[in-house]
Amino acid sequence: MNIIEAVSYMCDLAKGQAEQFDVIASTSHSEGLSVFQGKVQNTEISDSVGLGVRVIKDGHPGYAHTERLTKDAIAQTLKDALCHTQWTEAIDIQLPSAVDIPETYPNYNPALESLNLQQMKDFCIELEKQTFAKSKEIENIPYLGADMNTASSVIANNTGLMYKGKSNYAAVGAGAVASRDGVKKLGNYVKSGRDWNEFSLDEVASKAAEYATELFGAKKIEGGKIPVVFSERISARILGMYTSPFIAEAMQKGQSRLAGKEGEKIAGEKFSIINDPMGDMFVHKIRFDSEGCVAKRVEVVKDGVFTSALYNLETAAKAGCETTGNGSRDFGSKMGTCFNNLLVPPGTMTTAELLKLFPKCLLVVRLEGGSGCNSISGELSMGAHGFWCENGVIQHPVDGVTLSGNIFDIFQNIVEVGNEYKDKFSSYQVPALAISELSVSV
Repeated sequence: MNIIEAVSYMCDLAKGQAEQFDVIASTSHSEGLSVFQGKVQNTEISDSVGLGVRVIKDGHPGYAHTERLTKDAIAQTLKDALCHTQWTEAIDIQLPSAVDIPETYPNYNPALESLNLQQMKDFCIELEKQTFAKSKEIENIPYLGADMNTASSVIANNTGLMYKGKSNYAAVGAGAVASRDGVKKLGNYVKSGRDWNEFSLDEVASKAAEYATELFGAKKIEGGKIPVVFSERISARILGMYTSPFIAEAMQKGQSRLAGKEGEKIAGEKFSIINDPMGDMFVHKIRFDSEGCVAKRVEVVKDGVFTSALYNLETAAKAGCETTGNGSRDFGSKMGTCFNNLLVPPGTMTTAELLKLFPKCLLVVRLEGGSGCNSISGELSMGAHGFWCENGVIQHPVDGVTLSGNIFDIFQNIVEVGNEYKDKFSSYQVPALAISELSVSV
């Protein structure tokens, strides 16, 4: 049976056996290939399907899931979920009823379904040629490929709510190795989107070549506490490692230093964070969360002040407030919470103008690792590469330094925010961030 039939069957079985229940099911299909030295290196076609149920019996939740959409498997999954309620903590939530939501799929482009492996192959083979042509220093392109992904989902519950979702996207990426004077550098660039006509060979080839060659001629700098500008190329990655402190569940478990600090200044006044599920800045739109609750725009940090945590139904019930519509769950997991499109609103300055804020500063464009980063304590320690700048002018590349500090101090030291964004397809839109000081060791 398909996922809609499977969800309907689960709902029929669950009625009368649990006071409340919700069901989430999804299916996905992906196909792609990689190219090396003018030939297809490998192809991959994969499909997945699954259904998960959360039941609430005598106030206790239970979870179970299956990847087999047969009547017997679904019936067993319901039994497993009901059994699981014996071991869980009671919760006091009311699952939502349906609201009017347009029956359209803003994250799906039907035209993309015509994309096939032959088109991706032709694109990638030409991309390899053009990337080599961008620089004589490029000696190898070990990573080059394209893929296309399609997914469908259904959310339903005991109130009769049933929402359907559908999405797709394609991605192309290249990783080029360049060599100069015996030194080798790797540069990667990936482009994602829903319109194959917007994929530019020149854009991907140029960026891959630029990133492979930009750090040649790196020189040492003097370490210490110095001003740092996080380029828009890496600012979203840094912020993405430290989103959990803004999640109510982390606060309720004692795993967030922001617990109890709503209304307090936690960052520079130029810095804000918005949970923006339907925002104009985002290609991907989110109308409802994994619990069927309407996804809301939430000002998490406003002008440096922590204004609101993000909640699902369970954590909102514990806090005595309403959900923000940030419940997050796939068919094989329990309910969690996540950002639905994270936006740091732009400032008034370009990245180049941010460099002029300091007599000397380090512009960071590439990061390495992340094992030294801890979202609970806020500690940050990771390798970085970039450019040394003086009076707003790039002087030379900088290679292999280590950034050390605490993200909560970094937030406080944000003095300005840029107005340029790296990837319009990303669900994290973060411009460059100018930090007054950060410990840099060489």
